[in-house]
Amino acid sequence: MARIPIPVGAWGNISVSGKRGSFRAAARFRQANGRTITRSRFGTTKEAARNALLEHLTELREQAIAGELSNSTTVGSFTKDWLQRWEESDEHPPATIATYTAAVKWIREELGMLRLVECTTGKLENGVKRIAEGHGETTAKQARTVLRHIFADAVRLDALATNPALGVSPIKPKAGEVRAMTQGDVVALRNAARRWEATPHKSFRPYRRDILDSIDVMLGTGVRTGELLGIRWQDIDLEADVPTVSVMGTVTQAKGQGVIWKPAPKSETSKRTLYLPSIAAEALRRQFADREFRPESEAVFASEVGTWRNPSSYRVHFRQVRLLAGLDWVTPKSIRKTVATTIYGAGGLDNASKQLGHSEVGVTAKHYVQKLNIGPQGVVGVLDKWMQSVS
Repeated sequence: MARIPIPVGAWGNISVSGKRGSFRAAARFRQANGRTITRSRFGTTKEAARNALLEHLTELREQAIAGELSNSTTVGSFTKDWLQRWEESDEHPPATIATYTAAVKWIREELGMLRLVECTTGKLENGVKRIAEGHGETTAKQARTVLRHIFADAVRLDALATNPALGVSPIKPKAGEVRAMTQGDVVALRNAARRWEATPHKSFRPYRRDILDSIDVMLGTGVRTGELLGIRWQDIDLEADVPTVSVMGTVTQAKGQGVIWKPAPKSETSKRTLYLPSIAAEALRRQFADREFRPESEAVFASEVGTWRNPSSYRVHFRQVRLLAGLDWVTPKSIRKTVATTIYGAGGLDNASKQLGHSEVGVTAKHYVQKLNIGPQGVVGVLDKWMQSVS
């Protein structure tokens, strides 16, 4: 039976020979290329010779495994290094970077002190469950995806033989009941926006007061917040028989770059031209008329100094408006759902999906349309005709 080789960077038993005043300690050491050699060191005593050899072997070991990953590395340490390598490996969308960075934060919090070799599928699954309990199912789903990437990298770097994250159960966030705004809700929100704009403020810095017009554009189009703030003057055609706005990009927070405009929206189907109802067209006409009194900017809904507006800052103002309206549950996404539900009721699911820029109607049906539970109006004529035939 073949002898099991010494692991790379390790050594076998140390033997000491010699006589008083001159001792030799020797051991077999396996190099990074797999070759085993004998190394030795001398000392005036057995202990001195052994210690000298151990010091030498330790140096050889560090050289042999330099740059290699050990399965004793903690998840927290490896995950931090992995995120940096992943960011540098390719150009990733800012939103994906933000998502993965947040997932790594929670992974390090829940699993960071475990060593890679200690990470069984069960331990990782329990960690993901804790993330779900503390931060929501969507965050847990993202963490599971990132864990699969992280441990695949550990396998690639020979720290582990298998990827324990592959067996972690899928996270299926429960789709909550879609709630669209009523006509009364819309009236309350718009009135609150007017009051918010008229409220004096204490800031000495420029202060944008276009929240009502931005809400009206969302009510007339159903665009995402980033798409709203990414509308440029060149994307608007108010002179057409039916005015239009072209959604050609989105505004997002990019790591190390600040707020940027991305020429590609969330998906290819997000790049679309939308016809404007009067509420949205009038809002954009007001913005156009006010254009000469603001800093030069590509953006219609720019920041106070003419740069791309930060979506997070916009949401702060939106929350202040909804508080005035007494609509704590309403978000810009609620407006998007309201538009989808309104179009669905009049023009069908396919039209609602196209308006929102979804690649699949299933996404629209599951997450954006409030179920009306109303029977089809056309059955009235069918039933009347049938009743006449039996009467």
